[in-house]
Amino acid sequence: MKEVLVKKAIEVAKRSKANGNLAYGCVLADGDGKVIMEGENTVITEHDCLGHAEINLIREASKRYDTEFLSQCSIYTSDEPCPMCSSAIFWSGISTLVFGLSKSRFYQEFGNDNPAINFNIPSKDVLKAGGRKVKVIGPMLEDDVLAIHRSSSP
Repeated sequence: MKEVLVKKAIEVAKRSKANGNLAYGCVLADGDGKVIMEGENTVITEHDCLGHAEINLIREASKRYDTEFLSQCSIYTSDEPCPMCSSAIFWSGISTLVFGLSKSRFYQEFGNDNPAINFNIPSKDVLKAGGRKVKVIGPMLEDDVLAIHRSSSP
């Protein structure tokens, strides 16, 4: 089930890239594993440095659902969330994060020598610093996600 939902997040990442954005995507599943929302990256098309897929999804989810409901939900992401997105997952009340490509593998493949975007703190470390436990599962399907990032830019 987890791999199926990460694959759905990967499809959203492909769509994000096709729409002219960075290749990041996520889905929110309820307690039964049913996808109830999707989130695409919109950094480029909306000229919004905060337009990460997870932030976009969580903004909409928090308008529709209360924290109690979100605490029964899981977020599935194509890539390991950045510290900002990991923190948003914490504050939303979402109980589980499942991700495809790890930051460490991404950086092994593409490097991370740009100090302007190097903010490399694993999601697990960000989330364990909070008072509420958020389960973190991943990486999985890393080669599938890497294929998207290796293909030409949007």
